[in-house]
Amino acid sequence: MKKYITAIGLIGLSIGNSFAQSTPMPLSKAIDMAIQNNKGLKAADLRTKGAEARVQEVKDRNLPQASASLSYSRFSLITPFAFGEGEDGKPLFGLPAGGFSATMGAVSVKKELFGGFAEKAAQQSADLLLRASKLDAQRNRQELVYTVTDAYYTIVKLMRSTDVLNQNIQQFDEREKDARNLEKEGVILSNEVLKLQLQKHNLELSRLQVEKAKETALFNFGLLIGAENAMSIAVDTTLSNNAIALETLNSFVDQAIQVRPELQANVLRQQSADAQLRLVKSNKYPHIGLSAGYNYVNPNASLIPEAKTFINAWNIGLGISYNIGSLYNLKGRLNTAQNAINESILQGQQQSDQIRSEVVTAYHNYELAIEQQKVIRTALEQAQENYRLTESRFRNGLVGSTELLDANTFLLQAQLNLINSKVDGQLAYQRLLKATGGN
Repeated sequence: MKKYITAIGLIGLSIGNSFAQSTPMPLSKAIDMAIQNNKGLKAADLRTKGAEARVQEVKDRNLPQASASLSYSRFSLITPFAFGEGEDGKPLFGLPAGGFSATMGAVSVKKELFGGFAEKAAQQSADLLLRASKLDAQRNRQELVYTVTDAYYTIVKLMRSTDVLNQNIQQFDEREKDARNLEKEGVILSNEVLKLQLQKHNLELSRLQVEKAKETALFNFGLLIGAENAMSIAVDTTLSNNAIALETLNSFVDQAIQVRPELQANVLRQQSADAQLRLVKSNKYPHIGLSAGYNYVNPNASLIPEAKTFINAWNIGLGISYNIGSLYNLKGRLNTAQNAINESILQGQQQSDQIRSEVVTAYHNYELAIEQQKVIRTALEQAQENYRLTESRFRNGLVGSTELLDANTFLLQAQLNLINSKVDGQLAYQRLLKATGGN
């Protein structure tokens, strides 16, 4: 009795949902809904868009920088100013002593031709981080797929267990009628009938606990997939029992190392850290830039002056600059960049070890689940035969209700174990797929 109640309690703790809708929702549809509505995935997509924006920022910084200015000023000259001399002996351009207004404008364009490979390094770093962000989003989707699958199959387990409980309650109704008839005939005592009634009430209590657990879990599953009315959803309780022939363990490990998105993302982040190191080192190189500009000076308040009353000029130049401080003030930044590379390498090694362990564990767990199903099926057949013989002896008054209850407990436990083993087998295979990055 205690073992039976404990088993029912464990099933009730496997939080799941039950659905009353006539048309079951396929697992694939639940996964699609979760991918479309999950807030975590939406946040990951926003992070990817942020990485795309940072790539564009780097591209924008690499474009030629252009500027334009226009200003108006009031000057007061202490002495007159003359520029050039015409045929008539008068200056081509002159400013008398006293106050005057002036309008000045300038347009300039600058482009760095060589910056120690800084532009290329910055662009590579941003591109690599964008690709890593997309792989992070892919990993989040894989995690969500397994989470939905786990919740879906747990619901199936709970619903199938509820069906078994209902069947047992119906059987106890029939056993109670048989026991009352045997009591009237004097074959058994009244306390034997009370034992059957008590067991039936315990089953009804377990069913009530499971129903309440299903209501709670139904709400949580609705949040997971983004369903507005989760109470109207049903799941497909059909449990396939096809054992899948596995490849070798080494093939699964090799596949995981090759395709797991977090490993690929870490490789990209390591390459990005290398690019950041080159970006810091670019400060050690001279920088060469090209510039061009146009200047306009009009010593009048009018924006458009008369002919020969303003000065305009254009210029083009090639410049080179070198930060002498880079010879002694980059040590800290270089060490920081190198540490980022070393940390990325170490993190990749840790991830690789964890993934290998995850694959090996998932592989062996799936093998165990398949072997357990074989054992549990044999146990179920034995429990069914034991219950059949005990029930026959009970009808003939050869055994009491205690023996019948024990036989029913063994049978019920075997039925629940079979349901659990089927679901656990499918989940074990899904965990193996997730571990290899192939779900």
